[in-house]
Amino acid sequence: MFYKETETIDGKHLSYIRFNEWKEEVLLFFHGFTGSKEYFPSIENDKVCIVSFDRPGVGDSDIVPYYSMESFLQAVYHTLKKHGVTSVKLIGHSAGGYYAQVFAGMFPDMVKAVSLIGSMIPLNCPDTNGIVKGQCKFITILSLRFKGFSRFYFKQMAKSITGNYEKQLAANMKTLPEIEKKFMEENPEMIKNTILNAVANDGLGVCYDAYALCQKRDKITISKDIPVYVWHGKEDTTIPMSFVDYLKSAYMVKSIHVINDVGHMLYLSYWDDIIRELLE
Repeated sequence: MFYKETETIDGKHLSYIRFNEWKEEVLLFFHGFTGSKEYFPSIENDKVCIVSFDRPGVGDSDIVPYYSMESFLQAVYHTLKKHGVTSVKLIGHSAGGYYAQVFAGMFPDMVKAVSLIGSMIPLNCPDTNGIVKGQCKFITILSLRFKGFSRFYFKQMAKSITGNYEKQLAANMKTLPEIEKKFMEENPEMIKNTILNAVANDGLGVCYDAYALCQKRDKITISKDIPVYVWHGKEDTTIPMSFVDYLKSAYMVKSIHVINDVGHMLYLSYWDDIIRELLE
């Protein structure tokens, strides 16, 4: 069963969704950029608790202008501790994979394993300067150097999505591998709720998320005692294989799964396998 809940931290609402009752150990899912907390399938296991938080300005979470990844993750940690959570296994998709890496670096005593799916790497870090290119580099420059235009850019993006949802969805569906297209066709309400939640507040949540992701930072250190699992779709046109190579060199990667005939949203159809590996 899913529960939609909200915490108030420093006077701001932080919304999250919880699958099953609270446990001492939970699976913590970090959604991607222009995603939201609702973007994960359920599983047939009432002994597993999965929790996913909306970042500030996304869904029902209040806007926090120009927040940092660390401040958001501190609020997540505070909420987990409040509910008696002592350990977590992380799942991070896309930009959520970057959040998962930072969380594991901040709270190594709580984190027991990390699964990174089509994962972003640090965008503004000396170690990744030669790897991060294209759209990621554009968003970094836009967010850090042109804040006013960045707000305009993401507001226009949100307006375009909400005003032409069906048309944009149909266009995007044409670019997806068959297995991902099938999942979206079978779960239209989940997909719609996720996307519209992501661009709530006129896209400002996405704007400030981009700003947080693009802050300069040193290399992230994840304890060698924390196993890292990497998943990547061969048809992924968002995250290149060079990001997988970086993850392999940076962390104690226990396994790498490169899956044929799936793209950036591979976790939607491989969710049970991802969960099973984390629980082993």
